Amino acid sequence: MKIDFYYWSYQCPINFEILELLDEYKDRFNIKTYNIEEDYDLAKSQRIFFPFLTVIDEKERFKAPINRSFLNKLLSGEKCVEKPYIIDFGTEKYKGDIIPLTKDNISLTSKKCTLTDSCDSCIKKAKFLSKYCDDIFGYLNVEGDKILGGVEYIPTSYVPYDIPKSKDYAFLTCLYHSSTEYDYKHYPLEELEKYLKNKYTKIYAVTDEIGTFPNGNLQWFLEHGYTDEGVISEEKGYCRLHLVSKNI
Repeated sequence: MKIDFYYWSYQCPINFEILELLDEYKDRFNIKTYNIEEDYDLAKSQRIFFPFLTVIDEKERFKAPINRSFLNKLLSGEKCVEKPYIIDFGTEKYKGDIIPLTKDNISLTSKKCTLTDSCDSCIKKAKFLSKYCDDIFGYLNVEGDKILGGVEYIPTSYVPYDIPKSKDYAFLTCLYHSSTEYDYKHYPLEELEKYLKNKYTKIYAVTDEIGTFPNGNLQWFLEHGYTDEGVISEEKGYCRLHLVSKNI
């Protein structure tokens, strides 16, 4: 069985964890990995709008993170079915402390943004972001040492996805976390927009129409002043992705 794993360097810390996991299974699968960080043509040809994509036998595409259970099911011949993550968003805006996300505190995200609470993967992410961003990578909504929500960005010029690129445009790489009780994402996004306004004229993001991954959903962005630029990709049974933008 062949596994092709496409990943955007360490933009997502889960990439590092999946690469380590795949290495454990290298004798049981035909595994090939592709870093799309600077390969925009490959990202376009594979219709990639996620930080990672797993393709089984050049047919089945899995957009969510894969884990040991997933690989063991493949080995046993079980069929793996991916279902979209859809929740009813809480609308009440909740504000803890809004702080910049930097290389010095990025390990805080390990409990929310990794599969194994890996600080090492977050450190790799910090090194990756430091190549493209200034000292501030985004903003977090926190209570004590607990992350409630957050947002991160990269200049569009360095985004491998097939989106508009300009030195004047920023791209929201991650917008997290969704809750059925509160809106934890509003305030960190509001703060990031103020920060980016000093250098950029426009912000882009990719969001699912109804699901929460990636960054979703579309209605949330529309309610926050973003314009729907239209559908850019569709993964049957999983997501219908829209490009959204906002002038700042």
